[in-house]
Amino acid sequence: EASRKPSLRRVLEKYSRRERNRARDFIHKVTRVIAEAFRGYVHGFEDIKKEKMLKKSRTHNRNIAKSNWKTIISLMGYKSRVQLLNPHNSTRRCSSGMVNAPKGALYECKGCGLKIDRQLNACLNLYLQVEGLSPSPKLFVGFVGGGVGLP
Repeated sequence: EASRKPSLRRVLEKYSRRERNRARDFIHKVTRVIAEAFRGYVHGFEDIKKEKMLKKSRTHNRNIAKSNWKTIISLMGYKSRVQLLNPHNSTRRCSSGMVNAPKGALYECKGCGLKIDRQLNACLNLYLQVEGLSPSPKLFVGFVGGGVGLP
């Protein structure tokens, strides 16, 4: 009678597999929606190495280790065109082409006076990489419609 009971290891394997399948299914659905919504576009992803990010607290390290970045990129890769981008200084480099700024949530360029959210600045820099453009103040005014000193 005891041999018929499933071992704890098998039960754990069953539910772990189920969770992995659900996560993979969700990623498939999200990448399909993105690929269909932006058909014909090149999708740029930062070529991030997890190993370099695992140097903080235990919780942070576990969350990074569980992330599915490469899975998202590989599943997106067969649905549309994907380009891996160099993430080096994407948040620190001024998207209007001036100078690098120190860390902080708000990006403030000492060269041109640009004030913008650091993540938005990184998105603009990565977009420029995908398009093969170099940052310039004229391009930046075209992106945001107002130019320098955004709130």
